[in-house]
Formats: sequence, structure tokens, C-alpha cells
Amino acid sequence: MIIKKITSKQDGLKLEIAIMECKNPKGIVQFSHGMAEHKERYFDFMQYLNERGYICVIHDHRGHGGSVKSKNDYGYFYTENADYIVDDLFQVTEYIRDIYPGLEVTLFSHSMGTLVARCYLKKYDEYIRRLILCGPPTENSTASFAVGLAKIIKPFFKEKKGNGLLNKMAFAGYESNNRWLSKNLENVDQYEADELCGFLFTTNGFINLFQLMVKAFDKKDWKVTNGELPILMIAGQEDPVIQGKDKFEQLKQFLMGVGYKNVSSKLYPTLKHEILNEKENQRIYEDVYEFINSAKD
Repeated sequence: MIIKKITSKQDGLKLEIAIMECKNPKGIVQFSHGMAEHKERYFDFMQYLNERGYICVIHDHRGHGGSVKSKNDYGYFYTENADYIVDDLFQVTEYIRDIYPGLEVTLFSHSMGTLVARCYLKKYDEYIRRLILCGPPTENSTASFAVGLAKIIKPFFKEKKGNGLLNKMAFAGYESNNRWLSKNLENVDQYEADELCGFLFTTNGFINLFQLMVKAFDKKDWKVTNGELPILMIAGQEDPVIQGKDKFEQLKQFLMGVGYKNVSSKLYPTLKHEILNEKENQRIYEDVYEFINSAKD
């Protein structure tokens, strides 16, 4: 495992990256993690792919893990411009492509990370060979309102303190005690015991999150240059983030409507949000590997 820091071209923030190398690699798998978690939670899956011939790379999104200026900054993005977190992701793509020239990049994204990945897709789809959207948030008609509300109430909350009001709004209707994350209660317990997980986003963090939700479903500035890009959508059928099977199917139709011709999807019965951390995760590992390995020209 190689741990490095690179400097964000957006604002100079140090982004922490982990790279798993292997001999005679077939390609690269880059990861975009979810909200209020960190890169180390993907090391097991990365190891699985690494043993099967793929270099794996993941960075902590700004405001997460090792990509903060201080431990008091979790959930704070240092900007109200959601393009920063998107362009950070692309900067990591450029970085890894420079180190390992000639290798195709597959982008695996989870939850909030799929919003970042979808906004990335709008500008940079020619730089990746495949895309996986795991537990993707589906369209929410209140996202624009939420951006405005967050900006209005911003002066009433400390800049780097978690915003409980916006958190309640964002997760209204979800199971309590993080039970919505996984039917595997060991995973839920580990998540709650991890100080780098489950922190409240600041107002600033929620402004970024809500902006990503709006941008991911805005067709106006979408530049499709790689319409043949294979896209795989996967989720647990009991995942509240996808808002049900119909909304999940609507996301698939949205992506196809934008111009992507090769979109497939799979729902896993009884599973919840963090399907990589369910006890049945080997099924997901195998399905993703098969997609990565078989999606050829």
C-alpha cells in the first residue's frame, strides 16, 4: 500500500491518496467514497480486485479522512463550490494515469461518491472506460430548495460545527441508529465506533451535497463524448437512498436519456445501503469484477 498526498489544484488542500499496486496490471480501478466515511473502508474490496490484476486507487474526499487541515474539519469542504470535489476526483484520475500510462480506468463510486462521479461524467467521461454507481441517490425534487435553505440559515450556525437541522432534513424517514446502512449489525457497530465515520456535515458540507444533487440531474451542461461508456448501477433493494425500485429505474432511464447507451442495473434483495459491507458481499465483489473484466470494446 502506498499512501501519498497531492495538492488540490482548486485551492491547495492536501488530498490523501492510497494506491495498491500489482504486477502485470490489467487496468486501474479508482474509487469515489461516500458521505461521512473514509478510504480505508474500501481496502478489503480493493485487495480483492488487486489480487485479480487491477491497480486500485482511492483518495479521501475533501472534509473526510486524511483530506482535512484539522480533525475539527470533518464535514467541512473549505468551499461552497461543489465543482471543487468533482475536479479533485478528476485530478486523481490524471495523477494515476500519468503514473501508469496506457491503462484504462474504471471508476467505482458509492452513495454521495456517485453524485461526485456523475458530475465528473458531465465533463470528463472520455477519461474512464467503465463506471459503477453503487447505492446511488436518486432524484430529489427538494434539492434546489435545500441549497437555498442551507445558505439562508448558514449565519445561524458555527462554520465548522455539524448542522443537526440539515442532517435531520436530509435523513428524514431513515431507520435510526444507522440501521439503514446495513442489515449486518456488525458493520453498523463498526461504523458507529469509527471516529472517521458518521460525523455531521457542516452547513458548508450540506451546501456542497445539495449542489451535487442538483448538478447530477441537470441535463443542460452535460457533454457526452463517450456515449458507449458501460455503466453499472447496483444497490440493495432495501436501500432508502435509492428511494425504491421505480426511482432506481428512473435514474437508469435518465442516464440513457442523457446519451449513455450501455447502462445496466441490478438490485440485491434484502440488502441495504452498504452492500460492500453486508455478509453477502462476495456476491457483489464477483459481480463488479465480472463487469470490470468483461466490459470490452
